[in-house]
This record gives sequence, C-alpha cells and structure tokens, in this order.
Amino acid sequence: MARLHLNEHNLFFFDSETGGLEAHEADMVQVAVVLTDPTGDRILEEYSAKVFPKKPVHPKAAAVNGYTAEKWAQEAVELDGPMIKMLGMARNAVFVAHNTPFDWSFFATAMAQRQQRWPGDYHKIDTVALATPLLKFGRVENLKLATLVAHFGYQQEEAHTALSDARDCRKIYLAMMKRYAAAFAA
Repeated sequence: MARLHLNEHNLFFFDSETGGLEAHEADMVQVAVVLTDPTGDRILEEYSAKVFPKKPVHPKAAAVNGYTAEKWAQEAVELDGPMIKMLGMARNAVFVAHNTPFDWSFFATAMAQRQQRWPGDYHKIDTVALATPLLKFGRVENLKLATLVAHFGYQQEEAHTALSDARDCRKIYLAMMKRYAAAFAA
C-alpha cells in the first residue's frame, strides 16, 4: 500500500481536559475529537466523552475544567471505550492540537496503558507553533487558545471543555492556514 502524502490525511483535532499538568501524575477527565477532511474545512465526525480518572484530580485542574466527582459519576465512562472510538477515527489522520506536546503526552500515555498504537500518520500539528509568528510580531499578547480565538474574531463556546476547545483549535488552524496560503502565494 502506497503511503499517503501529508496533504491527503484527514485531520484529527484533539483536546483533553486533565486532572493535572503531567501525564505521569494525572489522567484525562474529558476527551474530544473533531475529525475533518485533509483541508480541515469539512467536518467528518465529532466525538467527546467525560472519562473517569484513576488518579486524583488536582483542585486547580478541577477549578479550570469543572470536574467534580459527583458530576462525573453521572456522566463519565471508562477511558477504554473512548480510546477505541478515537483510535478508529484516527486511521490515516494527522494529530492536531493546541499545545500538542501536552495533549499528545496524555493521549500517548493512555495508549501505552492499553497497549494501543497510533494508527494515523506520524506527523503532528501544533496550533501554538503555527501561531507563534503572531506573538513574535506583536499581533497577540500570548498564544492561549482564548487569545487566538478572539484575535481571529471568533467567540469561545465553552472554554475548557474538550469538544469546544477542539472546535476552537480547528478554527485557529484554518485561520493560520489562510494566512500561510496568502504568504506563500505572494
């Protein structure tokens, strides 16, 4: 089977809410994917789930992402099912996130715990890295998702919920690709 060119892979916009800042100390408490065609323009599928953490959730993390044991007891599922679903969506896709090293560390840890492998392309796209020129040239004050969403004229639906943040990541990606396309067309 011939390898696909990078431009032929679907895009797997991923976000997670976590119980802390380090994958070896905390677990994901919410996951979401927005799967698109290779251009990012057409959404093929969306998926999100609240998941039960096995490790304690740090109070600062809970304050940011809204985690409560009571709410999760009613709405969350074990991570095994969501991982199977997301890895099925990831076939021949490129992983995209806002601060990819952070989200990938949690995703990769979850795969390793389940003896799973990433079925997509090995490339990863980071919208923080894509937007770094905006910070370098003083167009934005920082590279936070909320700052970039506002910079491009969008409004956040529900900050720090995985599906809303994955959707916002896609918006940033599309906005930056338009900028890069214009720059390379000149």
